[in-house]
Amino acid sequence: MSDLQTALLGLQEKLQALLKRQLALEKENHQLKGNLAEQQHLITQLQNELKNEQAALITAQMRPAQQMDPAEKAALNKKIDDFIKEIDHCIQNLNP
Repeated sequence: MSDLQTALLGLQEKLQALLKRQLALEKENHQLKGNLAEQQHLITQLQNELKNEQAALITAQMRPAQQMDPAEKAALNKKIDDFIKEIDHCIQNLNP
């Protein structure tokens, strides 16, 4: 009888431990789902920003350079220079 009680107590302790673990995992799952939703929202925002920037760039490219605002022209030239530097860096990495 004592062995049976000991076994039941051990089983009950394991069950309690499993229930605590389940609650902890459910809490972690809830937090991860929240983080995932935040990340997806951020991705959507960044994609929208990218689309807007691409549209602005296409619009700027369609306008003749003479009609561009000097600040826009400087910003566009900086972007082009940055792209050229990145391309040069990639080419340099390709050639040992």
